[in-house]
Amino acid sequence: MMRKLRFWLLTGLWWFTQSAWAQYGLPSTLQAELPFGTDLSFSVATSPLTTKTPLSNSVFIPSGNAGVKYPALVVHHTCGGISEHIYRWSEAALREGFVVLVLDTLTTRGMKSDCDSPSKIPNGRWIKDQLDAIAFLATQPFVDPKAISTLGFSKGGLASTWLSSASVANALRQEAVLPAATVSLYALCSLPPTKGRPQGIVILQQDASRPLLMLMGEKDNEVSPQSCLRELPLRKAAGAPVEWHVYPDATHAWDKSEQDGFSKASPISGEVVVYRYNQQATEDARKRVFGFLNQYGRPR
Repeated sequence: MMRKLRFWLLTGLWWFTQSAWAQYGLPSTLQAELPFGTDLSFSVATSPLTTKTPLSNSVFIPSGNAGVKYPALVVHHTCGGISEHIYRWSEAALREGFVVLVLDTLTTRGMKSDCDSPSKIPNGRWIKDQLDAIAFLATQPFVDPKAISTLGFSKGGLASTWLSSASVANALRQEAVLPAATVSLYALCSLPPTKGRPQGIVILQQDASRPLLMLMGEKDNEVSPQSCLRELPLRKAAGAPVEWHVYPDATHAWDKSEQDGFSKASPISGEVVVYRYNQQATEDARKRVFGFLNQYGRPR
């Protein structure tokens, strides 16, 4: 009896230490979050994109060229949800000839934002939302299923960064359609250990293999670029198709003119964060993003 009790006590202790000290952000820990949430549904918009068009989980098609199979782009918002800059990026993508699916992780789940720490919607769900959006686009007759990419901002950018790893995609969705390319604006690559996560968080995986572009702001004190500046060169040296650029005068959310001057306390650092719209960085980012997507996100 004592031998059996000792066995179960040791087994329980082993499981506790494994869960407490497991590296968060690996495929297995993200997969464990999937039961905490439901899948989204998507639809093709019946009217053109305008400033008054509802964007949530809707697909928009470039005008003209009926019968063409277009490349496609999943556009994924920040933790604050869909705002004006998402419309501007979607409009730009349509002009570039991409079908656009504006992904909405929040409102159909009854939320306006998910910026607190810890998140109400786990990261595994944010990533799977992108995978489900890609899978939906791949079934559409006007989309080339081999030319579907993702563009994420801040928290949406974390999901795009995770999806540069095929092992993450396959852990979160069976027979996942992999993105042709992933683009991440003002996100990060890892977080140091905290009391809640003693082993920290890994976002950019060691097996990153999908083309990934990361654009960051040097003055971003909400999501510092430093982790990426350490890790991206290592991934590139290992052969991963990663590219990056840091804007010297850019803060977090530099492309959001609708939030110029907005301030808050960072949920990561606790510092006071002030957003500043940077038109020059925004225009350059558009050129870099669509240059990258035209190279990797179109059929060859």
